[in-house]
Amino acid sequence: MQFEKLFEIQKKFTERFFREKHDMSIEDVYSDQATKVKWNKEYILSLTKEVYEMLDELDWKMHHKKDDDDVRDNFLEEGVDVLKYLLGTFIINGFTAEEIFEKFVDKSRVVEAKFKQEKAIEEIKNNGKETVFIDIDGVLATWPNDYINFVNTKLNKSYTTLPELKGDVDKKLQYDLKSEYRLNGSKRNLGVIEGAKKFLKQLKQCDLNIVLLTARPYKKYFRIYSDTLEWLLKHELEYDCIIFDEEKEKYIINKFYNNGVKFIVEDQIDNAKKLANNGFKVYLRFNKGLYKDNIKQRDVEAMVKYTTIKVIKGHKEIIECQFA
Repeated sequence: MQFEKLFEIQKKFTERFFREKHDMSIEDVYSDQATKVKWNKEYILSLTKEVYEMLDELDWKMHHKKDDDDVRDNFLEEGVDVLKYLLGTFIINGFTAEEIFEKFVDKSRVVEAKFKQEKAIEEIKNNGKETVFIDIDGVLATWPNDYINFVNTKLNKSYTTLPELKGDVDKKLQYDLKSEYRLNGSKRNLGVIEGAKKFLKQLKQCDLNIVLLTARPYKKYFRIYSDTLEWLLKHELEYDCIIFDEEKEKYIINKFYNNGVKFIVEDQIDNAKKLANNGFKVYLRFNKGLYKDNIKQRDVEAMVKYTTIKVIKGHKEIIECQFA
């Protein structure tokens, strides 16, 4: 692989540079926080300077004319300098060629998805079809069960619900565990709720627009976006568009009010109430992991006082209600 060859060339030079000039190894750089910060600043500032030197090779000043042949070769050389400093920055942080390649592929998938998203939303609004909005966690993915199992494994506990976990675990530890869970790729390995794949396929067969919703904080944990896309791809879950928004109910209200929404599927009761209060038909999936042990589906039904909210246990009930 050509990229691996480039990486190895730069890695050998970087190792030699630190060994002969500074009597230290790459591991010495990234294992000490102060040293790592110092050298990251040096590399990034050098990289920035090379980027501006690329710009200087372009014929962009009105009073200055460059020879096209010189510009092309010089521009390429300055660009290679940028690449060398960029690779060097990755190397002094301990990244491997494989990690960089995998992240590049993931990021490319995310960029492609974001590029398509705005266009897809406009098409959905104007294609004359009705739209359904489906929450991911708790409706398609086995949340919070998988997260609870992760915490149980880490702490050697046996929690069965999120309220039980939150009431027993220190808040700082909860934050650390949630961060670890989000950063270690667990979102790629979430289970799929029984019947979810068939449900989406049936909706597609009914010629509906399928918009998936998630409040997953991808702006803070960048990999969440690519992990989500990978999970959807791996399990062959059908959809037309995916919306990441930490206030997803507001997104629907602001963007799709009176715009052909057939129904919405949620598992969070507060979100369901907000949507119902704005006239949307909502199916609220009873997600036992979100409630205390003694809460039953009938108890949730008693909490819901909107005629436009129907509490359901499985996806089959939605199909029976809507298309029977």
